[in-house]
Amino acid sequence: LALRINDRWKELHREKLISELSYLKAQINPHFLFNTLNSIYSLAIEKSAHTADAIVTLAGMMRYTISDTTEKFVSLEKEINYINSYIELQKLRLGDTAIINFTVTGELYDKVIAPLVLIPFIENAFKHGVNPEETSQIDIQLSVSDIYLYLHVFNLKVPQSIQSKLKSGYGLENGRSQLKILYPHKHSLKIENKNFSFAVTLKINLS
Repeated sequence: LALRINDRWKELHREKLISELSYLKAQINPHFLFNTLNSIYSLAIEKSAHTADAIVTLAGMMRYTISDTTEKFVSLEKEINYINSYIELQKLRLGDTAIINFTVTGELYDKVIAPLVLIPFIENAFKHGVNPEETSQIDIQLSVSDIYLYLHVFNLKVPQSIQSKLKSGYGLENGRSQLKILYPHKHSLKIENKNFSFAVTLKINLS
């Protein structure tokens, strides 16, 4: 009886974690979709030649979130392609008002990662580090070595991000929660919140 109770407790705990993780993922997708549709709408109003490309890119991203992110792990290459598409859409929206650097180094082949675990930290930089009225800067460096993945996201603070300071923790808390569920005791997260800049450094053991 004690063994059965213990097994049932473990099963309930696993179901609770799965439910919590699904809730966290659901928070990411609608937020991103809303912002991206607004960006594409702006391109359409301007009759931009990039409108069709933006729609195709968004469609590919939505296909990924619907078909692939239901799995516990996806290939690292697919996840990075998703991040790259996200950044490309942001570049279209921001134009010349933002300096965006995205670099990927290391061997990606035959590595897997939990889907959508990195995007909250990248999304946070764009949400609170850009202002169309002045030049913004975002640097995203992703590297892989053996069993470790390293992500460094840096952004300059802009006036609007300082004013909305109370709201700035939403995406970061989402990312923290996912990491605790998916990579317990297998990650380290460092956040540097300075007067004029914000940086996130993340290390994940992919083994």
